[in-house]
This record gives sequence, C-alpha cells and structure tokens, in this order.
Amino acid sequence: MLFGDRLRKMREDAGMTRVELGNLIGVSDRVLGYYESNDRFPKKPETLQKISEVFHVSVDSLIGQDGAFIQSAGDQYGYTGARQAKDVLQDVQVLFAGGELPEEDRDEFFRLVAEMYFDAKHKNKKYSRLK
Repeated sequence: MLFGDRLRKMREDAGMTRVELGNLIGVSDRVLGYYESNDRFPKKPETLQKISEVFHVSVDSLIGQDGAFIQSAGDQYGYTGARQAKDVLQDVQVLFAGGELPEEDRDEFFRLVAEMYFDAKHKNKKYSRLK
C-alpha cells in the first residue's frame, strides 16, 4: 500500500474530511487530495510529523518502505524521479498481487531485482571509495 492509500484509509477510518485533516496538518484539502491520490508526497518532514501525531503512528509506519523509496528518489532526482519510482512500485505491486505472471517467473523476477540491487550497491561503494 502506498503512502497516499494509507493516509486516505486512516483519515476515513477516523471519520475526517480532507478539509478537517488539512486544517490539522497545515495543508489545503487540494494538496491533501494530491497526497491521497499518490500524485505528491509531503516535502516537509514537519508535515509527516503532524500527520503521524494526528493518527498516533510513527512516521516510519506512515510512509512505509515504499514511501521512503519514493521520497528518496524525489530528493535525489526531483519530481520526475519520484514519479518514476512510484510507477515502478505500483507495477511491481500489481505483479505480485496476482498478475498474470506464473509464480516461478515472479520468483525469478524478484531474484533478478535483488541481484541488480546488490550489484548497484557494490558499484556505488566502489565508486565512493575512489572519490
């Protein structure tokens, strides 16, 4: 589940409107709508902190791993990087949530992604030592 989906569910479970939550965290209902539709991610850490306080959850559980990944991509590569990271995560979630790919192919896909990750991590460590 992406950050925006998680946020919308918590708001609805609490019986709040977007206007009410927006007033509590200091954003407009329009911006909150962007968050909930996964079109934007809060730029300010203070906004995430306010949301976590309203719903009595940690920021880590609020953004989850997917949100942290998208935020990191946005910090490093800007809006386009964040959008691409979000799109990749959604595609992979669909794939693993019962897409048409057979289980053995899903396992192979996951193995290849993990292999690419560790290769890139190794190259980045090697590169950073050369600097």
